[in-house]
Amino acid sequence: MLETGEDRMSAAAEARSERTSSHGGEWRDLDLWFRVITLALLPAFVLCPVFKSKVFLIYAVLFGLQVWRCGYVRSGLEPWLLIGVLGLGASALDVRDAEVPTRVLQTARVLVLPLLMCQFRPIPRLERVLAAGFTLLGVYGLARFAWAPLVTGYAQDRPYCYADFFMHSSVIAVSGLLFFLVFFLFSERRGARLFYGLNILVFAGLVLLHQVRGSYLALLVVTPLLTGFACRRRALAGLAALLLAGVVVVGGLHVWRPACTRSVVERVQSMADRQDGSNRGRVVIWNRALEVFREHPVNGIGYRRFNREHVKLNNREFEWSFWHAHGEYISMLAETGVVGLAGWIVFKLGFLGVLWRYRRETLGMFLFWLFISFELHNLVETYHYERTAYIYIYLLLGLGLNQLTPKARLGRWAVQTEGAH
Repeated sequence: MLETGEDRMSAAAEARSERTSSHGGEWRDLDLWFRVITLALLPAFVLCPVFKSKVFLIYAVLFGLQVWRCGYVRSGLEPWLLIGVLGLGASALDVRDAEVPTRVLQTARVLVLPLLMCQFRPIPRLERVLAAGFTLLGVYGLARFAWAPLVTGYAQDRPYCYADFFMHSSVIAVSGLLFFLVFFLFSERRGARLFYGLNILVFAGLVLLHQVRGSYLALLVVTPLLTGFACRRRALAGLAALLLAGVVVVGGLHVWRPACTRSVVERVQSMADRQDGSNRGRVVIWNRALEVFREHPVNGIGYRRFNREHVKLNNREFEWSFWHAHGEYISMLAETGVVGLAGWIVFKLGFLGVLWRYRRETLGMFLFWLFISFELHNLVETYHYERTAYIYIYLLLGLGLNQLTPKARLGRWAVQTEGAH
């Protein structure tokens, strides 16, 4: 059975932290501030992401104070982050556009969030806190879809239950589904599995109602892999019961609102339809990205410049929708060339390797599959242009990694203990 975050801290580490409490009240207050700010900021950002530019500033201030007082704790992300950012920065070397370095720094501020957040004490009972938070988000999402959909701006046929855009909202719904699915598969308690199973049905419904094909793709790949990884007789029996319940719910919805289920089925079927407008537009844009790459193969045309402000698509049908490549990796190929894309892939694989270390813990398993699902989204969308979904995912990753990073074996606690004596 996988361990929880509550089982991870040893008695010796707890004793050392207690011995430092009288001497280290200042840094312990910072841990409290981190806990309060993070648990308030994450749901606030989900519901109202307008203050996304302030997220980095908040954690940078906390990080600076914590490192000044207690020293730096390595998370394992440092070399991979450096490689990724340098790869992006290389795209600005021969481009006369002052905005490119600024855009690189904007993305770097998001990527560095887990590193900044790994300097603090673990949050007690974090798994339960996340379960409660996701449950409330699930109820809120269903309420928004059922009674008060916000249908403003682009794609007015699809209401948003989270964030400011249906693509970002769907990523949030997928994260909730994965959280409960992982804990459902590895829980030993029947009551807990029932709680997780009900939430899985809620978030599965939210993902389907968003009708975002990137989310469908991510779950079609991740769900069987995760289920196979957690192949245990009891888990599979529970999953079979959950699937049966899902069939009953879908059947009831089809009787009540057949148009709703029909639109979801048509959306799933359209994933392989090359004549679908969205799919056909991506093919046109991706072909243009490959042409741009062939013209600038080494370090591209500059980070986040593959859009209609800097590149002509030469296609009247889709010129109006050409805001970016609608695919992160094909976008990076055109914008940063071989150098930037290689650095970006190394960064992502390095991050995945860090998460793989903690696969024996349920929270670590959730983070691992969350990261993979987001990268599958990125195959058909370019989230780093607007950054809302990126900030949300990296806040979650940072919160979880801070919980998992073994600080007790690093120099921070030992130094504090010596000072207490």
